[in-house]
Amino acid sequence: MMAAVALLAVSCKETLPKRFDSFVNKVEKNCASYSEDDWNKANTKFEELVNEFNENRSSYSQEELNQINADIAKYVGLVTSSGINNAINAVNGFIKQIPSFLEGLGIFQKDSN
Repeated sequence: MMAAVALLAVSCKETLPKRFDSFVNKVEKNCASYSEDDWNKANTKFEELVNEFNENRSSYSQEELNQINADIAKYVGLVTSSGINNAINAVNGFIKQIPSFLEGLGIFQKDSN
């Protein structure tokens, strides 16, 4: 039983760089259409991968460490970019509502013609 657990732990460590890369590539491919729920799920998965990485950091080669660190940086960039895009979309949505907002305050009246 212990041998099976040890083998499973080793195989997970061996595949983490590939799983990390696959996950980040999937997020990159689909993030433009992610909802808040999608981002929450992705962030949860990201945290799981990072925790697994931190628990087993000493078992990876320098090349694997570099790859995983690059994937972490890439993911953080995607999250940041998405946040900026969401903020821009929110501002644009507000800007579109300004005339009706001002009208509601009685500052701006639409022409009734």
